Amino acid sequence: MFFLGNVISAYVHSIWGLVIGRFLQGSGAISGVCMAFLSDLISKKNYAKSIAAIGVSFALSFLLAMIIGPIIVQFFGFFSIFSISSYFSVICVIIIFFVCPNIKHISSTKKTKYLFRQILIVVFNQSLFKSYLGIFFLHFLLMIHFMILPNYFELSGVILNDQWKIYSTTIIISFFILFLFLFFCKINLLLNNIIEICIIFLLFSEIIFLTSHNNLIFLIIALQIFFVSFNFLEVFLPVNLRNQNLNNYKSVIMSIYSTSQFLGISFGGVISGWLCSCLTTPKIFLFEVLSVFFWLSLHLFLKIIPLRNNL
Repeated sequence: MFFLGNVISAYVHSIWGLVIGRFLQGSGAISGVCMAFLSDLISKKNYAKSIAAIGVSFALSFLLAMIIGPIIVQFFGFFSIFSISSYFSVICVIIIFFVCPNIKHISSTKKTKYLFRQILIVVFNQSLFKSYLGIFFLHFLLMIHFMILPNYFELSGVILNDQWKIYSTTIIISFFILFLFLFFCKINLLLNNIIEICIIFLLFSEIIFLTSHNNLIFLIIALQIFFVSFNFLEVFLPVNLRNQNLNNYKSVIMSIYSTSQFLGISFGGVISGWLCSCLTTPKIFLFEVLSVFFWLSLHLFLKIIPLRNNL
C-alpha cells in the first residue's frame, strides 16, 4: 500500500493524484503492527530498550529528512521524493521477508461476537486511553512547534539554513540522556511516574518558549527540554501499553495507538495553520501551555479515578 501510494504521488502530477497517493501511504503505515510484533518478539525486560531503538530510528530519519529533503527537491524536483520513498518501500519488503524472524501464532478460540465486545473495551479502557491521549497530544504539539519555531529562530538571529544544527544537536543530546536513563535508572518511584514527570517538563518548556522573547539561549534550552521529554514519552507511552493485560488484542491496541499518533499530527498541522493566520507567536505558545496543562489535568484525573474496563 505504501509503495502504491508513492508511485501514484510521484507520477500523477495533480492535487487529486497527490491526495489519493498520500491516502494510500497512510493506509500502509505499519507502526501499530511493528510494535505488536515487538511485543511478541522481545522479552518484557528489553521492551523499553527496543522501543527506544525505534524512537532513535524515527528521530534520526526525521532529522535526516529535514537536511536531505530540501537538497533532493532542489536538484531532482519535488516529486522525486515519492520515487525515492517507493524504492525504500521495496527494500522494507525485502527486509520483512528475509531478515525479520517468523513467529508462530496460536490461533484464538474466542468467538467473533466476543471479539467485537472486547475491541470496544480496548478502545475505551481507562488505562489504555491515557496512552492514546498522550501520543495524540505529543505529536499535536510537535506539529505546532515545527510550524512556528523556524520563523521564531529567524527572529532570534538564526537563519533557516543553519537551524538544522540546533535541531540535530538537541536531538542527539536528548537521546544520550534517554539511554543513560534506560540503562542506569533503578528508582521505582521515578519509573512509575515517568509519564507525569515528562508532561510537567513539557509544560515547563512551553512556559520558557512563552517567556523567551526571541532570546536564542532560552529558545535552545526550551527546545532541549522539549526533545528530552518528547523522546522519553515516545518510549514510555507504548511501554505502558505493554504492561497491560493485552490478551489477544495487541495489534488492535497498537493500531489504535498509532492512529492516535497520526491524528495528533493531522490536527496539529491543521490547527497550527489556523493559529498562525489569526494569532501572534507568543499567543500560540500560550495556547500550547494551556494544551499541555489540559493534557496533564486529564491524565492525572484518569490516573486517580478507580480503574474500570479491565481487559
